[in-house]
Amino acid sequence: MNNTENKYKMALEIVQPCFVSMLKELDGREMCDIEAISFLNLKELVERATPKKLVATRHTRRCPSCNRQMSDINNAHPNMKFCPNCGQALDWGIRR
Repeated sequence: MNNTENKYKMALEIVQPCFVSMLKELDGREMCDIEAISFLNLKELVERATPKKLVATRHTRRCPSCNRQMSDINNAHPNMKFCPNCGQALDWGIRR
C-alpha cells in the first residue's frame, strides 16, 4: 500500500461516518448534491488508488476495471503502475 493510497483510505474512513450521520440528520430531506458527489468521488479515488490484479486471459493481460489490454501474456510491463485508459492502479501479480 503506497502513501497516496493510505491518505485516500484515511480520508474516506474519517468522512464516511460524518456522511452517514449527516444522512440520518436530514431525515428524508435531500442532501446538497455537492456533498453527495464529493463523497462518491472520494470513494472512487480510493478504489482507483488500490492496486488490483490484472486479469490473465489465454493470450493477454487486461485491466480489471476497464478490460483494456495491458500486454501480451508473455510480455509483462510491471513498471506500468496505472492503466492509461481508466487510471486504475495495477498489481502485476496475475489473477486467473
